[in-house]
Amino acid sequence: MQDNGIELYRRFLNGDERGLEELIALYQHGLLRFIYGYVRDFALAEDILQETFISLYFHRAFKPRDDASFKTYLYKIARNKSLNALKKRKRKKEISLDALTAPMKETPDFLTYSPHGELEEKERAKILQAALEKLKPDYREALTLRYYDGLSPEQIAAVTKKNIKKIYNLLARGKAALKAELQKEGRDHEDL
Repeated sequence: MQDNGIELYRRFLNGDERGLEELIALYQHGLLRFIYGYVRDFALAEDILQETFISLYFHRAFKPRDDASFKTYLYKIARNKSLNALKKRKRKKEISLDALTAPMKETPDFLTYSPHGELEEKERAKILQAALEKLKPDYREALTLRYYDGLSPEQIAAVTKKNIKKIYNLLARGKAALKAELQKEGRDHEDL
């Protein structure tokens, strides 16, 4: 699988600011959805997204190699920043307005964005998102990274710092749990 991010990042490192702009455009929707999956607060997710790209701009730590995935590197940064924000919020014992209104009355547009065109119909995306929200966080994370963001199980293992066998188990159990949740709601998973 071709990782276009590496080429854009190389351009940025060579002084082409447009490379960074294109990187942001390429990854911002998937990263925002991924971050939101952790923090459950849209404003905080947007802040973390900005911090992720700011880190990329200032630290420039990724060393492009043939076997390295830039997307995996970027998702690791976002995951670490999300976990740090959750720790900080827990220490402050804040409750966001988004958390108080869960389950959401209206699914934000960024949750229904599908870079692969898999869920083009908005209603189906809302049904699927509502079912995903009811899953265990590990299942939701693995399924989101795999099917929304297109990461391979190996890349998911790298992002989440879990071994590959656990990722395959989470994906299999997550799919089964999602199917059961959809059936419980009277939905046929085949139609989605």
